[in-house]
Amino acid sequence: MAHPRPLVAAAMATWIAIAAGCSRTPTPPAPTPMPADTRAAATPDPESDTAGTPSTSRSRIRPYGRVITAEAETRVGLFRTHRIGDKLYFEIPRERLDQDMLLLRRIAAGRGSQGSQVVRWTRSGERILLRRQSYEVVADPNTAIHRAVEAMALGPIIASFNIEAWGPDSAAVIDVTRLFTSDIQEMAAVTRVAGDRSFVESVAVFPLNIEVEATQTGTSPATPSPTGPAPASGRQETVTALVHWSMRLLPEEPMMPRLHDRRVGYISVSTIDYSRPEHRAETRRYIRRFRLEKVDPSAEVSEPVEPIVFWIDPATPEWLVPWVRAGVEAWQPAFEEAGFRNAILAKLAPTPEEDPEWSMFDARHSVIYWRPSTTQNATGGQQVDPRTGEILKAEVNMYHNVMNLLRNWYFIQAAPLDPRARTLPLPDSLMGRLIEYVVTHEIGHAIGLPHNMKASSTFPVDSIRSESFLRRMGSHTPTLMDYSRFNYVAQPEDGIPVDLLVPRIGPYDRFAVVWGHKPIPGARTPDDERAVLDEWARMQDTIPWLRFETPGARNDPGALTEAVGDADAVRATTLALRNLERVMAMLIPATERPGEDYTLLDELYGQAVSQWGRYMGHVAAVVGGAESQERYGTGPRFFPVSKDRQREAVRFLNRTAFHAPAYFTDPDLLRRIEAEGVISRIRMAQARVLNTLLSEARLHQLIEYEATLPAGQAYTIADLLADLRQGVWTELSEPNVRVDVYRRNLQRAYLESVERLLAPPTETGRPATSPASQQPPRYPSDVRPTLRGELVELDRLVEQATPRAADAMTRLHLRDVHLEIQRLLHPAPATASTT
Repeated sequence: MAHPRPLVAAAMATWIAIAAGCSRTPTPPAPTPMPADTRAAATPDPESDTAGTPSTSRSRIRPYGRVITAEAETRVGLFRTHRIGDKLYFEIPRERLDQDMLLLRRIAAGRGSQGSQVVRWTRSGERILLRRQSYEVVADPNTAIHRAVEAMALGPIIASFNIEAWGPDSAAVIDVTRLFTSDIQEMAAVTRVAGDRSFVESVAVFPLNIEVEATQTGTSPATPSPTGPAPASGRQETVTALVHWSMRLLPEEPMMPRLHDRRVGYISVSTIDYSRPEHRAETRRYIRRFRLEKVDPSAEVSEPVEPIVFWIDPATPEWLVPWVRAGVEAWQPAFEEAGFRNAILAKLAPTPEEDPEWSMFDARHSVIYWRPSTTQNATGGQQVDPRTGEILKAEVNMYHNVMNLLRNWYFIQAAPLDPRARTLPLPDSLMGRLIEYVVTHEIGHAIGLPHNMKASSTFPVDSIRSESFLRRMGSHTPTLMDYSRFNYVAQPEDGIPVDLLVPRIGPYDRFAVVWGHKPIPGARTPDDERAVLDEWARMQDTIPWLRFETPGARNDPGALTEAVGDADAVRATTLALRNLERVMAMLIPATERPGEDYTLLDELYGQAVSQWGRYMGHVAAVVGGAESQERYGTGPRFFPVSKDRQREAVRFLNRTAFHAPAYFTDPDLLRRIEAEGVISRIRMAQARVLNTLLSEARLHQLIEYEATLPAGQAYTIADLLADLRQGVWTELSEPNVRVDVYRRNLQRAYLESVERLLAPPTETGRPATSPASQQPPRYPSDVRPTLRGELVELDRLVEQATPRAADAMTRLHLRDVHLEIQRLLHPAPATASTT
């Protein structure tokens, strides 16, 4: 679908793009083999006291030809490598010492841990050290504090190697075999590496990087692995992993970083800069982004010098490759608005037969891995230059069973709106489109964008039922980076075309890419860009769908996961429940097949109940909530939800959440999937809603807003408890009191929630002898007295209702409730331990 020019384009039309070209390091020529007698006469150590004479009489350094023999398999690139039998040697020239390199560890096969770090090779006498480097603290080299900061940032030594020989160009030759085959913590992918079962497999060398693969055998705890799940037993066992290490030189010319802004969502790197002029140690944060530079800096839109390329794993099912490619290149319009044409591309990675030297794990390659795993998920991330935030390698993991998750989501949320979803399995064309959606989302993470759960609450509910609105905006949410899956708010009578049910790149996505990548004329430092970046970010003041979620806004009811139309959660959930009821009628026709069991029906039924719980959670989040907008020095950021809106939310839950939906208790369906279980399932779902409303944090929010808002404007904890009493304990006011099994369980769940709140906090992690000032307060707020007062009133109503019980079970239940309330009001004194 064509993407409309977003509203940000007009405001950014006057920007003039600038960029600088980047250079490429030429591949050095292969060395000319040296005669044996020449190799034997090693080039002297440049730091020797006398040419040809070691600086110490106890030196273990041998002639070059005695170490690097004629049998060596030599490769040339970042520096020379030599394989001789089972040994691997690095020949590190002086100019490569003290240079920072990105070291990645990836699992090519088997199970093991992955990792990344920045390292550098340094020399200490007749040793070469591999040190880990950190950019957590920095200072300008021209400032007085620089030396102290450099000393504080001294990196730990990962490994130490004796210099075995000096190369003909004074390069230090070291045996690095054990770096990849022993139990060095920073290098090992498994624990307790067994040297007799671990060995180097291959090495490849390029101008900017070195790639090493080795087999490591050891034991590993039951931790997640990108190539497959851990053993179900959870116990340690022998494992073997094929491990790939990639060592890439950080750019010699660092990219100019762009300062992070909390109003615009970017993953960032941070450092404390002790040389800034502020009267404090200032934390500087830079966004993570690819380096994009224009071929023609004078052009408004130009091809990039080097585009962003994502390589598609050859293991990707062939029929899905076009959809994966489309998921990557869906970001092209956003980059074009930032001034770069064809800035992001997808290519099919070569197979080992096509290019044996090419590796997906190479630190120069951004890759979409297809993982043969039962994990129902996908992830995206990146490895960066810690100095600037430049993305050097981006990675997306597509786990095979994400397709199962997508089928469930789409059927439960969209089947009433899309006839293709009513017959299972879904057609390949639909599943391909769903895979494209997931890839686009994960590519967003890979290019530096975090989730933005705020976005879905910036479109009005009625607007996302309008085809014209959806066409104009691209989808029902302003960003692919929200967990706003499929448009479950739209109704069948709205006639929304099926291509508008799945999210696409939206106005926020385009805005964020422009904000992070568009060149700013005349800027030479990150601080030079501040004014323009601030101007762009303040577009959010008048265009709500350009907003990013507010850091620290834990109770914003508009920043929710799995939500559509949460600008008005009550209205959106009312519409969603209509569709969910339609879905329940479709379950048996979609899943029942002669000759097949009812596993799929059971799974989808459970998904439907879970979806119902999510809908109720979106409404419950309104209580005690505060809307938010991140601002930089221009006014309030938090806005408590109105009293009327909170009361409406609780009354909605009273009508819906606290009554068992008939479509979940249909015997015709239940007897196909289980002999029993529906009562406990409904109880757990309703208890989660109650626990959400009666969470300690939410009650404290109500207390705080009552104290800080003008009199009469706050929805108080007393209001909440009174409204819940009307919804949970409705039967107590009826002439003939009859409480069915689902409501009895609901009322017991209510008392359990109250009991958790009345229990004093456990004092864990502190010795009993700690001073009283260090102990948490036993009852830190008004929650306890308010709840006890509510229990007294509830007990009065229960006692009045018991004589009006219409059946024996109701009478027994009310008596039990009375006893439980008394127990909560008058707990037995704790007895002292005799042990």
